Formats: sequence, structure tokens, C-alpha cells
Amino acid sequence: MATRDLTEADFESTITSNDIVLVDFWAAWCGPCRQFAPVFAAASEKHPDIVFAKVDTEAEQRLAGAAQVSSIPTLMAFREGVLVFSQPGALPAAALQQVIDGVRGLDMTDVHAQMATQKALMSKPREISADDFVAVHAGGAAVVDVREPAEYRAGHVPRALLVSLGRLPEKLDEVPKDGPVYVICASGNRSLRATDFLRQNGIEAYSVAGGTSAWQNAGREIVTGPFATAQG
Repeated sequence: MATRDLTEADFESTITSNDIVLVDFWAAWCGPCRQFAPVFAAASEKHPDIVFAKVDTEAEQRLAGAAQVSSIPTLMAFREGVLVFSQPGALPAAALQQVIDGVRGLDMTDVHAQMATQKALMSKPREISADDFVAVHAGGAAVVDVREPAEYRAGHVPRALLVSLGRLPEKLDEVPKDGPVYVICASGNRSLRATDFLRQNGIEAYSVAGGTSAWQNAGREIVTGPFATAQG
């Protein structure tokens, strides 16, 4: 099956009305895009049951922006209307085949369940007040401090696990997952960013408003020096 060009007008309907759709975001001036084009076209002939679509990012700038495409070529794969793969760069034929096999092999019941869980998480308040945090902390709630090590050593909430914001993606497996996680920083800005990241990865997280500053200013206990760390 030949590839098809998509525009803003028919992008969503194509994604939602077909089982599997692969989309190549490209531009004529892009060398890697031209390199990937024949690989993509050959795969479309090999898999006639899959829709292979292309979006010209120069002609469809609003669509590329809405899809958060920041580098081209970018390949996206949709299954039952759900984005299940997104990666920039020109893939060789073998790697593209691996993507296709992976998308075909997905348990979509599980994928939709995960999507529902994440949607429910995103609908909850992102932030907890400093006063409410006192109560959950007293109950033994998990606390993750996303400041830098020097800030943490200077004074942190008791039992807080240090996972600096910049290292959160690589340390994600070390974040507690058996209950809500309360994320704290100095004032509440970094913890909001960390909370959004954790929720995107299926972890129920809440940012502590006012952060460690509010905790300390209220005269509550602060621990200095190393205590608990996932920094490695």
C-alpha cells in the first residue's frame, strides 16, 4: 500500500478510524528525511494492512506543533487511536520492522487501562498544601526531595528520599510506587515539574506547596547531612 499525505484536516480522522497508523513527519530540505523515505515506502508495500502516512512539517506547521515534533524525521505509531511510539531519527529497515512488530504485539486492553489510570491521575489536584502535607507525613507517606544534593544536606524533611530533578528519569525505578508520593523542593516550583513527570509515568504524585521553606518556617523538624538517597 502506498503512503498517504496527511494534513491538519484529516489527521485525527485517519488516526481514529484505522487500527495501526505510522506517521512520518518530514521536510523536503531534511537529508535524513530523504534517507528514511524509501525505507518507509518499502515497509508500506510489505504491510498493506497498516496505514503509512506522511506529514510535511513545512506545509503543516500547526499540525507538527500540536504533535510536539521538535526534530525530523520523527516517526509516530498509533494503535486504536493511541500514540504508542514516538522517536526522532531515520530508522534502518530492520529497526522499523521491530517497531511494527512491537506495535502489532501490544495488548491494547492493557494499554487502554493504563491510559484510563493516567487520565484519572491527571484529573487530580497537582499540589497539596503545606498544612495537609504535615498530616500525610505523620502517617508515614513517601516523600521525594528533588533538590540538589547540597541543598538536601543543608536541611531536608525527615525520611525524604533525595532524587534530584535532573536525575529523576534515570532514577524512576527507585521512586516508591506502593502509594501516593509527595514531592518537595525548596519552594514548590521544581516539585510541580517532577510531579507532572511522575504522573506521566503512572505514579500518583503530589507537589508540596511552599516546599521545604514552608516546612522549616513553620518550625518543624529539619534533618541535616545525608539521610536517604537514590543518587547512586
